[in-house]
Amino acid sequence: LCLLAIDLLFGLLHFLLLTDLLSSASFSLESDRGYPESYQYMKILLAVGLLAAVFRKTRMPAYAIWSLLFFYLLIDDAFSIHETFGAHAAAAFGYMPALGLRAQDFGELTVSALSGALFLLPLAFFYSRGTDADRAASRHLLLLLLALAFFGIFVDMLHVAIDAGWKVQFLLGALEDGGEMVTMSIMAWYAFLLYENDGNTRGYFSGAALAAQEQAA
Repeated sequence: LCLLAIDLLFGLLHFLLLTDLLSSASFSLESDRGYPESYQYMKILLAVGLLAAVFRKTRMPAYAIWSLLFFYLLIDDAFSIHETFGAHAAAAFGYMPALGLRAQDFGELTVSALSGALFLLPLAFFYSRGTDADRAASRHLLLLLLALAFFGIFVDMLHVAIDAGWKVQFLLGALEDGGEMVTMSIMAWYAFLLYENDGNTRGYFSGAALAAQEQAA
């Protein structure tokens, strides 16, 4: 709730930029090295450390790979890896603009797909050899990763492809970056949950729901 509350605060400050109450671009969700992006880096780094700690506790390789995957997301965000190599991929494969997207956008998709496969293939291997608790954790993390990809890739491409007024572009930008922030907050919380429960969250949600029902009764 604390993480989401800060996300909400940054979202409100982002929309205040439309008024005369706030003028600094550092509060924009879309600003490189702005306050929201710096906060996002802190959450990703938190998830990296917690998942590495879970690996140290459980010695299950999947958590080490998840930690490395989140570290890659941090490096990619900070140094624009997929944008840089996306331009090279577009030139190498001879991509052409289509569907309102630039050749570079297709290059970025290629880089994202290849880097994703680099982590997901070993995760699939260790998934088949993990415990029920480890497999459940990987499924949850994968769903959150897909949510992150929805905002970071699909909404981002929609942002580029749609030729609309600045208001629509502003809203799409807020949806893209705001959605990524909320998803990353949930990921950081879930990584903390895994750390607290030694990698086993299978009974947590049903147990928490049961406790809430008993308290209400």
